[in-house]
Amino acid sequence: MGVEVDEGDLTDKTHKMSATMIVLNGASSAGKTSIARALQDLWPRPLFVTGIDTFISGWPRTFTNFPGEDGTPAVPSVGLRVVPGLGPEPSWILECGVEFHKLMRLAHRTWATLQDAGIDQVVDLALFDETLRLDATDVLRGAFWVGVTCDADELVRREAIRGDRPQGFASGTSVVVHRGMRYDLVVDSTMLTSEKLADVIVEAFGATEHGILAAPEPADGTMLD
Repeated sequence: MGVEVDEGDLTDKTHKMSATMIVLNGASSAGKTSIARALQDLWPRPLFVTGIDTFISGWPRTFTNFPGEDGTPAVPSVGLRVVPGLGPEPSWILECGVEFHKLMRLAHRTWATLQDAGIDQVVDLALFDETLRLDATDVLRGAFWVGVTCDADELVRREAIRGDRPQGFASGTSVVVHRGMRYDLVVDSTMLTSEKLADVIVEAFGATEHGILAAPEPADGTMLD
């Protein structure tokens, strides 16, 4: 899986922000949380780790709707509901209701405010919702965006091993999480350790200039929407 630098859209934003914000965007089980913790160990100052799971885990369970055991679709919710994804079965993805949309838009602005206040942070995201993707990339434009990719079979294997969430979110999120994205850096977690990937990110972030990379192509070689 290759990515190319867009030479027509080079920028130097590394040292124009009031504090560091590194955003890791990738599928469920891609290793983003482990990379974030490894970045904390490398960073010379306190590095605050947060992300979408901070808000999903704090959301009331009564406002997260799941499909019935008989296959009945989950009913709509102002919070979250689990709906079929587009990857190999089992494949699931979260659909955001109006209240969770509001919460995540506020989260984006909170992270931007922390950056403006001088707090270094790494944000662990999985942008499966187009509206939230557009909002996040607009509000967090001062961040260093890292796309975390991983082989789909490896994602599914890791999800089965971890056992802390319903199986299917790795497959579902892997299909959509990089759609429409442009990154400062793309890393592949299929084979490399979190510590090695953290080293790569720190080295790339420290460069005085960096290109904006196109989102990775899927395995079949077609362009992402």
